Amino acid sequence: MDLLAFRYTDARGQERTWRLENWKESGKYIEGVSTEDRKFRTFRKDRVNEYLDKAESLLIEPRPAPPPPPSNKPDVLFTGFPKPRRAELEAIASDCGMQVRKTVTQGLIYLCCGPNAGPKKIEGAREKGAFILFKDSFMLMLETGELIEETD
Repeated sequence: MDLLAFRYTDARGQERTWRLENWKESGKYIEGVSTEDRKFRTFRKDRVNEYLDKAESLLIEPRPAPPPPPSNKPDVLFTGFPKPRRAELEAIASDCGMQVRKTVTQGLIYLCCGPNAGPKKIEGAREKGAFILFKDSFMLMLETGELIEETD
């Protein structure tokens, strides 16, 4: 498979160039092995500033739309939380006008992961184009509208 190179700005605002081997598209993400540190990495496509060496032509959907703000009543699914904590988070999301889902669906926008989130559910959500968050990032998004997504 071809090498995929791009300039990327992370959640902290730091920009750098990445080159990936053994990469694949997974919804709104690019996953692969970094040629620099040999670690498996996941990147949001909407944070790619520029594809290098005609890499954009290798992707099916190189520039997906950014996630909608929480005020648009997006679908959210909570996974990997103890039952009482999940119920609490679901109530908070409902109170904010979000649609709480029990399974990964085509219209899922956010998957909020707890400490016991399973890799199959995360992968299924990515394939459907959902954004993956942890509890703190979810709460910050509700509070400020800022989306800081965890990908590693």
